[in-house]
Amino acid sequence: MSLPGPVVARPIRIAQAVVVFALLAKLWLSLTAPPIGDEAYYWLWGQRLDWSYFDPPPLHAWLLRVMSLLGWNIVTLRLLTWLTLAGTLWIFWLWAKRLKPEDPAAWWWPSAALYLASLLFFLMSGVTFHDHLLIFLCVATGHAFLVFAERWEDGRKSTLALYGAAVLLGLTVLTKYNGLLLGIGIALFFVLHKPVRNAWRSPHLYLAALLSMAMQAPVIWWNLQRGFVSYNFHFTERWGGNVGFRPHLALEFLITVLLVIGPFVFGAVFRMYRTPIGTPFADRARKLALCVLSVSTLGMLGMSFFVQVFFYWNVVAFALVMPLLSGWFKRRWPFNAQLALGVIVIAGCVLNFSIAPIGNLLGRYDWTISSTFGWDRVAERVQALKKEHNAGFVTVSIYTTAAQLAFEMHDPDVTSISPRHDQFDYWFDAKAHIGENAIIVADAYYPVDYTAALFDSVTPLETVPYERLGMTIYAPQIYLGTGFRGLQ
Repeated sequence: MSLPGPVVARPIRIAQAVVVFALLAKLWLSLTAPPIGDEAYYWLWGQRLDWSYFDPPPLHAWLLRVMSLLGWNIVTLRLLTWLTLAGTLWIFWLWAKRLKPEDPAAWWWPSAALYLASLLFFLMSGVTFHDHLLIFLCVATGHAFLVFAERWEDGRKSTLALYGAAVLLGLTVLTKYNGLLLGIGIALFFVLHKPVRNAWRSPHLYLAALLSMAMQAPVIWWNLQRGFVSYNFHFTERWGGNVGFRPHLALEFLITVLLVIGPFVFGAVFRMYRTPIGTPFADRARKLALCVLSVSTLGMLGMSFFVQVFFYWNVVAFALVMPLLSGWFKRRWPFNAQLALGVIVIAGCVLNFSIAPIGNLLGRYDWTISSTFGWDRVAERVQALKKEHNAGFVTVSIYTTAAQLAFEMHDPDVTSISPRHDQFDYWFDAKAHIGENAIIVADAYYPVDYTAALFDSVTPLETVPYERLGMTIYAPQIYLGTGFRGLQ
């Protein structure tokens, strides 16, 4: 028996058009949008292989190092996002064949369209943050555990499937710490889904869990050598002491989740909680997806009462929901409305990231996006000025723009000297550069003041403005610092 959802049973041309449009937009952005600060930052991690890193775990950086073997350019920077997207949509297809075996395309196209029309998944699967890999591994891990559960229910105690799923779960957590929420959601599934509940009597379930945990050894080893700085950052430092009961942050979190997932899909999400379908695979997958959704969202919601929680931290919650969601739409208009909204959002992303920041066009300066533009010209001038003034090193006033300059210069030795704790603190050997001159790059939002205090003198050299649509988008300043005295 296949699921006869009212949306997937209808013509799918609109869904097909949205998928094609989204993929073309992603291709355009992949080739034309300059690297966002964190994209370039993580690329530099791949150029300096280590057991782990200051913030997220190391798997993504290791894979970016593999990508860099193909060259150092915008294509190789984002190539991995295409591979993970292909893997994610392939697993969507495997599910579609189980959910609607007589016509899997009628399930797959709406699912792919909803996925790509969601701001959260279009954005996070398209930029080279850890999240695109996290999404793929969440979906792959969920699929592997469903394979194991199905075989267990049929009386086939497939330990190979279980250990394979455990390896994927370990890789998920080795990508980003919130992958742990996926593991908790899966554990809850093994409690609530009665046909697999007796798996808790098997030692293999515990050994599989130990295997997933053992895969975190590189992260633990790196932190042991550095006083557990990653955990200290996530639990205390990143909040700057600004922790307290603030319910308005929880409201902001819920509204943001509503917007980035898509306001027209939540009727189907709530319906998933209330309405099983009656087919074994659909109900098994539904229960697993809802366990993960509940664990992740409730966990993030609880945090959001005390600290600011960013929307993409909850990406784990919806990764397994998306390949199922189209079957729980009861009416056509919210489905089409979500796709229409998605097309508008995707068009906005194209404008915002590759042409000019939307915030700037509306009169509200967006430093985060503005600061991605113009680094090719800045890199050219820094190269020339470094040679002209015999500078020993190049430093930038914040880690994101430092990484963008390093990416454009193809120079992983570009550093950042700032009051913010970041990965550059573990790369830059300040003592080795004492007495040297440096080229310093700063801007109005992150000025030169902190860095200037570490030099005998700092002299402005030039400003390199980037202009588009008749306005100055970004205008970093270049300085010469003489006589580096070391870090304070």
